[in-house]
Amino acid sequence: MLWVNLGEQDVTLAERLNLENQILTRDGMSQYLINYYQPGNFYYIYGNYVSNSGRSYAIWSRIPDYYPTVRPQVYVHNPNPLIGFGGVSINSYKLSHNMHTLENGSNGEVQICHWRQNRWHSGITLNKVMLKAMLWFEAFEQHLATGQPIADFVSTMKET
Repeated sequence: MLWVNLGEQDVTLAERLNLENQILTRDGMSQYLINYYQPGNFYYIYGNYVSNSGRSYAIWSRIPDYYPTVRPQVYVHNPNPLIGFGGVSINSYKLSHNMHTLENGSNGEVQICHWRQNRWHSGITLNKVMLKAMLWFEAFEQHLATGQPIADFVSTMKET
């Protein structure tokens, strides 16, 4: 059983994720609830985001075994490939500062850069991660409209 320190008390990972689901629901993000995948023995968060322009994107993240100490990887599950301005696949950028992407997932999905690893800490909750993903999608929509890189619409987190 994995234990997580939550302020003054220790809680199991399952208890922490239950609290995370409550926070997501409280913050109006119940489309992103955490589930348990029994055959693989892991937790994941999955949900759909509908942008201001009406496009739908599916977000997927396997919750790391040592969450919240370890930063979760967030992927664009659908559409895959993710087609950007001028018909260029965002998947082809892989690790890109300009597009705020990291290496693609095992199925070629775009991985969204949402938090610097060296800035990640256990006090960050998944509602903040999902909010950053939603901001990334809105910046992606601006990229679709203008051809400018996502970095022009989303600030880069400063080094520590």
